[in-house]
Amino acid sequence: MQESIEITTFIGPDQDFAIWSVLFCIAAFGFWCERFPFGRKYSGVMLLITLAIVLSNLRIIPSVSPVYDAVWSYLVPIAIPLLLFQADLRRVFKEAGATLIAFMIGSTTVVAGTLIAVSLFDLGPGEPALAGIFTGTYIGGSLNFAAVADATQFDDKTYLAAMFAADNVITNLHFILLIMLPGIAGFARLFPGRRQGAIDEAGSDPGKPVHQIENLDIAGLLAALGLAFSLAAIGHLIADMIGKPQYGILVITALALTVATMAPRLMEKLSGFTEAGNVLMFIFLASIGASADIWKLVEIAPILFFVALTIVSVHMLLLLPLGRLLKLDLGEILMGSAVCIGGPSSAPALASATGWNHLMIPGILAGSFGYAVGSFIGMTVVAWLS
Repeated sequence: MQESIEITTFIGPDQDFAIWSVLFCIAAFGFWCERFPFGRKYSGVMLLITLAIVLSNLRIIPSVSPVYDAVWSYLVPIAIPLLLFQADLRRVFKEAGATLIAFMIGSTTVVAGTLIAVSLFDLGPGEPALAGIFTGTYIGGSLNFAAVADATQFDDKTYLAAMFAADNVITNLHFILLIMLPGIAGFARLFPGRRQGAIDEAGSDPGKPVHQIENLDIAGLLAALGLAFSLAAIGHLIADMIGKPQYGILVITALALTVATMAPRLMEKLSGFTEAGNVLMFIFLASIGASADIWKLVEIAPILFFVALTIVSVHMLLLLPLGRLLKLDLGEILMGSAVCIGGPSSAPALASATGWNHLMIPGILAGSFGYAVGSFIGMTVVAWLS
């Protein structure tokens, strides 16, 4: 069977350098798309996954290759600490304020939505893992998606690609709803008009070009990569020592959070780590798309779409009245929801679309907290349902 795959694909599964080049090009395509309105509207992630699926199913690249295994084994454990180096929990609790409260309520309602969704739809024997992955990604982001998938050893790439497709569609619809709600006649009056004081920070302009590194320090970038590799090595060593090698990703997450919180001055000396982490995650997502069987994806995507729709619907239906009960401002509630479902990158987008620039930094900080806790909450859901 493996031989037939090698014969019928333009690039064979053993042509490592060629496959790596394609994965990097697909990731670059995703970043390039987000320079333009269509890319930001439909998500560079969704577009790059689509391209990878097309190339794989047209037999340009293989659907199975040791390269894809290497991405899981080596790139994901490095991407996670790189993306968590900004998650200083002390700063999050100090500055995120009411937006963090809204985010925490939103995270709880995501768990409720997930439990309701799995009670309504049969996801088969992989249901606990799928529920945990959905929970992780809707509390954090693709970082947590990868971490929970790795920790549960869920390796059906077609299911993962279908989940990303469903997630992107629902996330985009959710974001449109967040922009529309304040303009609905009478709706905003249901919530108090309190406004947080503006929080200003250099480089927080939501109109900046995306995925650009200003004043990149090469030494700082290499130091960040070295630290990420060190934490990955220590994390896997600890996981092996306690007899839970599959939880290496979670140990790495905990270590990265500890370093980011306890040594913020060290983090300030590093450079470009968020962008480097995003590059690795885009390559990971390209490998997911390349491994997907398009016919199976079409078959399973509808049910995953309804699961995602249920989770986000329950999230909104519970978050809005609970936020009103706690007398949170509508902007704080919606920003907390945005970074819960869409991750930290949703904060500048919502701030730009609504004019709530005073909520952008609290939103980014709350979203970073989601990165920190999403994987652990996702694994808790897996344990509940197993």
